[in-house]
Amino acid sequence: MKNKKATFLILGILLLLNAIIVNGAYISNGKFPEGIMAFAITIMSFSMAYLSDHFAAKDERAQKIRERGIYVSYFWMLGIIFILLLLINPYLDIINISAYHLLTLIISLYITVVFLNMVYYARKY
Repeated sequence: MKNKKATFLILGILLLLNAIIVNGAYISNGKFPEGIMAFAITIMSFSMAYLSDHFAAKDERAQKIRERGIYVSYFWMLGIIFILLLLINPYLDIINISAYHLLTLIISLYITVVFLNMVYYARKY
C-alpha cells in the first residue's frame, strides 16, 4: 500500500507543477484559467495519497468515510451553486463568464469538495 501512496504523491507533485505553469500563463495574459481542472486533479491526487491507507481495508469505516464525504459534498455544492447563481445573475452583472468556464469551475469545485470532505472524515473517524 505504500507504493500507491508514493505514486499518488509523485503524481500530485507533477500535476501541481503542470497546473501552476498552465494557469500562470493564462492568468498573466488576463484570461480565465483554462487549466483549473488540473488543480482539482492535483487535490484529488494528494487526497488519495492520504486516503490510500484508510481505503486499503474494505471495512465499514472506509465505507462510512466514502458515504459521509459524498453526502456532505452534496450540500456544499448546493451552497456553491447558489452563490454562483447570485454572482452570475444577469441583473446584478457581478461576474460575466461563459457556460464552458462555469461548468469547468463547478466540476473542479465538486472534485475538490468531495475529496477534501473524505480527508476530513478520515481524520474525524
